[in-house]
Formats: sequence, structure tokens, C-alpha cells
Amino acid sequence: MNRVVLSIATGVIVILAAAYWLYPKIALMAQMRPLEKPFDAYPRPPVPNYADPANWAALPGPDHVDAADLVPAGEPVGDRQHEAAADVFYIHPTTYRGRENWNQDLALKEWNDFTDRSVINRQAAIFNGCCRVYAPRYRQAASAAIYAKDDSGDKAREVGYADVKAAFRYYIDHFNDGRPFIIAGHSQGSFYIQRLMEEVIDASAIRPQLVAIYAVGVGFQEGAFTRQYKTIPPCAKPDDTGCLVSWNTFARGGDGAATATRNADRYEQRFKTREGSETLCVNPLTFDRAEPDAPRSGNAGALPGTSGPGPLPALKPGLLGATCDGGMLYVDLPTDDAFKLFMLPGGVLHFHDFDLFFKNIRDNAILRVDAFLRRKAEAG
Repeated sequence: MNRVVLSIATGVIVILAAAYWLYPKIALMAQMRPLEKPFDAYPRPPVPNYADPANWAALPGPDHVDAADLVPAGEPVGDRQHEAAADVFYIHPTTYRGRENWNQDLALKEWNDFTDRSVINRQAAIFNGCCRVYAPRYRQAASAAIYAKDDSGDKAREVGYADVKAAFRYYIDHFNDGRPFIIAGHSQGSFYIQRLMEEVIDASAIRPQLVAIYAVGVGFQEGAFTRQYKTIPPCAKPDDTGCLVSWNTFARGGDGAATATRNADRYEQRFKTREGSETLCVNPLTFDRAEPDAPRSGNAGALPGTSGPGPLPALKPGLLGATCDGGMLYVDLPTDDAFKLFMLPGGVLHFHDFDLFFKNIRDNAILRVDAFLRRKAEAG
């Protein structure tokens, strides 16, 4: 009898453990299912007015306290937005998992709050050591747009991009005042960065103010930096400026090759050639293209925990090594219990593209701004 009870108890524990591990992934996949009706069957959410501070997830200054003001416990470089000589324009990834519409209505506080406690604090806040942080809210395409079976996903992303473009122009016209700026984004945000680079920044009057671009979680092909982006190259060294860095994170042994192939297919579709279709990978532990591999000791500090409100925990150094290989970034899986990684099939660590390298990115952004200001002063 005791054996039967023990067997049943063990089985229950196994089932609960599996549910704890699988439920978030199952729930996310359910949220990615296309909506029942096509894009045009839903009303468009109201267009945001970027003169209203409510339409910004992050703005510098004492009148707008937000999640981008947070600093990990014990971090020696605090929030320096009040004295920063440069800005960052940050575009958040997909955080709207609702199924009311193909695009988020900015009146939905639930999803604004989730954005703030999942990415504004764990991504945008990285840059408050170098820059004033500007992060617009926008009518982002829903998770459902990822697997849309018709053109609904493309139409939803057009709405999102229109808002991002309007927010960036508002930032330049009303906040920038000729200051150096960084552009940073992740996933859906980086997708819009690709268009901003081509349509708004490349060869424009504001191009000389560009410190760097951190466009993470999408594929940039090597050949696009001559065919598509005429004046913005990949960053080769940690203190290069006027350039771009990008990476896509996988667990070691993960299937990054499939992502690289899809990226190459899209490149070939646009440019009718496979030449230059290799995906760019800049290792965020070195930020040096001559050093694609870095040991655990190269990790200055990863941000533990998961999305949530409140203070940021202390960073943990030496957590993992990382290697660029075949255009993808492969990392060691942390064994520290403080890191509950959300890994998708194929070893995809997309949700951790920033937090695993928090301190390295933070320090690098400071380095690039300092290098930009020094060279500007030397040039007179």
C-alpha cells in the first residue's frame, strides 16, 4: 500500500513539475494563434499623441518616474539621466498577448504594465548609465501576428511601425536638441529599427548624431550593410560609433542554423542573390568581431529573475560564456537557481537576449558614448 501511495505521489510531483515547466510555453503558443477574424474586421485603436507623456513608457526627468530609472542592486554606475550628454531611443519587443485586436490599444493598462515590468526595467534601464531614456508606447502588433495565415500580421506591423516612426520624429523635433543618440530595440522593436535605419536615418541630416544601434533579436544579413544600409556598418570594435550591433541567443546545441537559413531566404527574396546572406552576430561579451568567443569570465554581470515590478536584483558575473557561430550566439545554460530561463523549442533564448548580458551592454553603451564625445571634441 505504501508503495502505491509513494508511486502516486511521485507521479503527481512529476506531473506538477511538467506543468510548471510547460504551462507558460503552452500559454504563449496559444496567444500566438491567429485571431478568428482578419485585420480589417477589427477597428484600429486610437492613434497616440506623443505630446502626451502618457504615451511614453519612459521619459527622463523628475516628472516622469518610470521603470527605465531602475538600477540593479549594487551597480556602481547609477541612473545618470539627469547629467547624460546623450539619449537612447528604445523600442520594446512584443508584449501584447491579448486577443482583442491585431494591435494593442494604448488604453489597456494591463499590457502597458506588463511592458514596464518585463522589458522597460530589464532592457531599457540598461541605458540609464549613459543616456536619457525615451521609450514610446505604440500600437504594437499582437503576438497573434507572428503566425498570421494571411496579410493580417503585415498590416498589424504597419500600424506599429507608423507609431514608432511618428514617436521617433517627435523625439527628434521636441526632445533631442542636436544631442548624440543611441537607438536600441528588441524583436518587434528591432524589426522597426531596420526600417528606421533605411527610411529615416541612413544618409539623413541626423545621421552624424548616431552613436550606435543595438538592434537585437532579429536577423541582419552581412550584405545588407552595403545593399540596404548605405552609411551604417556593423560595429567591429567595442568603441566604434555610428554603427550597429546585433545577436540572437541560443543555448549551446540549439538549432540556430534553422534561423540563419530563414534569414538567408528572406535576404535572397529581396536581393535575388545568396551572396552576403550570412547573419550578423556581434558577441555582447566582447563587442569585438575579431573575438567571437568569450568564456564565462567575460560576463560582467547577468540580470537574474524574471519579469516583475519593484527593484532590480543584483547582477551575477561569470554566469556564462558565449560564442558567435554561423551567425547565431550560443551560450552556456546557467546553473544558478536564480535564473529561470524561458527557453523555446530549438534552444531559443530569445526572451533573454538582453538580461544575460546586462552589465556588458551597459558598460559598452557608456564606452561608445564617451568615445563619440571624445572624437567630436577632437574634431573641433
